Amino acid sequence: MPAKHDIDSKNNLITTTWHGEATDSEMIDAINKYQQEIKSNPDYLVYNEIVDLSEVGGRHITIGGMKTIAQIAARTDQVEIQTKLALITNPSPLTYFLARMYEAYRNLFTPNNSKAIKVFKNASDAYEWLGMNT
Repeated sequence: MPAKHDIDSKNNLITTTWHGEATDSEMIDAINKYQQEIKSNPDYLVYNEIVDLSEVGGRHITIGGMKTIAQIAARTDQVEIQTKLALITNPSPLTYFLARMYEAYRNLFTPNNSKAIKVFKNASDAYEWLGMNT
């Protein structure tokens, strides 16, 4: 399942767009790679993020996979830095449910973090929440 990252330094935004069928192992591998390549750059720690899952088939993602992904992602959360993560899902109830599980796990693993996470069913609401125009 390919993931494409777009870095918008003007708006301090990292957008990750996923396409195709998703499996736990592919998403875990991708988040590990993302942590190494992108989040290791200190400039990006203050960037808001959008993860666009609107083109993902989630039939092969499990709740356990979401828990692992959330644990990995929480490693780079910075308590002193206020950022937002918007998750955009597709109309599938399963994809929406898994995104909400990810949101819950992230809040459980880093209860005192300053990263606000919210799930959206469309991109325009996500960009609005981030204070940006689409």
